[in-house]
Amino acid sequence: MNCGDIRRLAPFYITGELDAPRAAEFDAHLKDCLSCMRELERQARLDARLREVILAEETNVTRVDRRVRELIAAEAEGTPVPQLQPRPRRWALATMGIAAALLLAATGYRTLLGTHVARVYADAATDHRLEIVQQEPRSWLTDSSQIAALAAGQGIPASAVTALASGGYRLGRAKFCWLDGRVFLHLVFSGGGQEFSVYLRQRDDNPLPGPAREISNGRTLCASDLGKEHVASIETAHLMAMIVTDQSAEAALSFARFASAVL
Repeated sequence: MNCGDIRRLAPFYITGELDAPRAAEFDAHLKDCLSCMRELERQARLDARLREVILAEETNVTRVDRRVRELIAAEAEGTPVPQLQPRPRRWALATMGIAAALLLAATGYRTLLGTHVARVYADAATDHRLEIVQQEPRSWLTDSSQIAALAAGQGIPASAVTALASGGYRLGRAKFCWLDGRVFLHLVFSGGGQEFSVYLRQRDDNPLPGPAREISNGRTLCASDLGKEHVASIETAHLMAMIVTDQSAEAALSFARFASAVL
């Protein structure tokens, strides 16, 4: 488990939602990484404040949303936040996890935490819809040697492309595209009567954090649905990959599991 995995899974760790194997990996990483430990402490501190908001405020969405934004701003600036005065409540929450869930649902706080994720996933989904579903005219490379050279130019080993073109998936074409301000190699594969977009690039300092679904072959698999497009992503030690299809969420996840095994 690396630092990028820790950042993605920290909210689940704080709320006790990680399964035992992943929680153990998480603990092991924290013992050796002071930076991640400090970040987890910061997130836990903010999480406690957010829960305090839910338990202290009446169910007024506008008031809660305003208070959440104040807490986020104060946390970012490192300034003290005044303590809340208890208010009468019409209901009681059985657990803090329920409080956090209500906060996400009522205030749209998820968008504040995942702006970058939404942007890169949305760009990939839009690119797939325009170029694969709607088949807008684009210049593609179809020769395998040219595709390998294109990949090598971006530091992506030809072996990665070859590995993906196995297990029932056939590589059809490739080109470069921009997603959230970064260049990705857009590979189009077919398999089982479906077409998949696979976006590859070298791993950098901006990971692909997203809703974690599972651990596949020791790697965190994240996924999100954007309209009719379904996105799944993984990261290896050297590469980041997003898989997009308009077929089904399970189809995207299945390809991502395969990619996690061969990359």
